[in-house]
Amino acid sequence: MNSTTRLERREPTLYVVAEWEGAEDSTHLAGPRRVAVEVAADIAGGITSSVMRRADRHLADMAAEFNEIPAVGGHAVMVRRYLEDRLAALPADADGYHRGLLDIRDDLVSRGQAAPEEALAAAMGVPDETMRACLQVAQQHATTSHPLPYSEGCNS
Repeated sequence: MNSTTRLERREPTLYVVAEWEGAEDSTHLAGPRRVAVEVAADIAGGITSSVMRRADRHLADMAAEFNEIPAVGGHAVMVRRYLEDRLAALPADADGYHRGLLDIRDDLVSRGQAAPEEALAAAMGVPDETMRACLQVAQQHATTSHPLPYSEGCNS
């Protein structure tokens, strides 16, 4: 009897679906017969090589799950890769960078990550203390009011 197994992985901007057909053959690792990759409508450039690298990570994870290959530390690896992608996309300007860093930390907290600062430190390759200091600076920067430019100030 032929059966179809469907596995899915979802990120905020990426959705990957893979389907395996037929009886499982325990002597060979099976790859899917169909794969679908979808990006959010607001993603500029559509499905790029960067998107495909992220999709490939999900596909490898699904193939390991389908073939029942134990993944030691699999969740931690996925979190680190997710963070590396998010960190690489941070804006270069100080305001955007600090807000983005705090958004990433808040995203980890909302997803139930037990130690968001440590996960960020691992993804950035810095000590935990350095990451805590960086987040503290980002928080201070985000809460500091910026004065108006001189031309918009009190000399009007």
